[in-house]
Amino acid sequence: MNFGENEILQSLIVELSDTNRISVNAKDNNCDDIYEKLYVDNVEEIDCLFAISLDSEHTIDHFKYSRKSKQTKNKEYILYELLKKCNITFYHYDFKSNTEIQNFIKLIFNLPKKLSQILIYNRYSEYNYFQFLKGKSIQYFNLIPKNKTSQRKLEYIRINSDLKTNLGRNLVLKTTDDLKLLHERQVFFNYFILHTDQAFDNLLITELNWKIQVNIDRKQCLNEWSKKNRQFVNLN
Repeated sequence: MNFGENEILQSLIVELSDTNRISVNAKDNNCDDIYEKLYVDNVEEIDCLFAISLDSEHTIDHFKYSRKSKQTKNKEYILYELLKKCNITFYHYDFKSNTEIQNFIKLIFNLPKKLSQILIYNRYSEYNYFQFLKGKSIQYFNLIPKNKTSQRKLEYIRINSDLKTNLGRNLVLKTTDDLKLLHERQVFFNYFILHTDQAFDNLLITELNWKIQVNIDRKQCLNEWSKKNRQFVNLN
């Protein structure tokens, strides 16, 4: 009853309700009180819970619908797109500077209230775009091509030391020598998946052939990827 003639927002509410992704309270209470109580009572129990409002200001952290901006790619816009279709894609031409790309990636990691373990799948030991995560719980799945066992161990030690220096001592490096096992460049955290079709270090304005995709996953994809994890090993 509070959404007025906003057809897009009404459609969003119907979609969320049909997929059991919304809480509805029909009691005859103050709407603001209900809104805040739903959020406060559940925010510590759910990995990704977001409060959305049309206009009102609240004491809780919330996303105002009227603030969403595709041009600035702010939190409101990204959250709204993810709620509508569970995925959003940006191309190299959607960014005006390398700083804007870096800020976008940081923003995605700031969406959850509290970051759970971060899983990075990448053939290369890149870290430039993730240094702001230093000290977090990170598992890094990497490729070290087939070679003599002793040489692979030395390469593992070098990569492990380099990653820990830049991403923190909490990082755990796991590797494989199977080229078929690791090609994608993906990051899993909470219910989010960050995916790019180009090396992370090549996400630059001067590179004209990449895209970044963000998905919300209900653990199905993560469960499938977890089956791969058993094939990666520590070499130290």
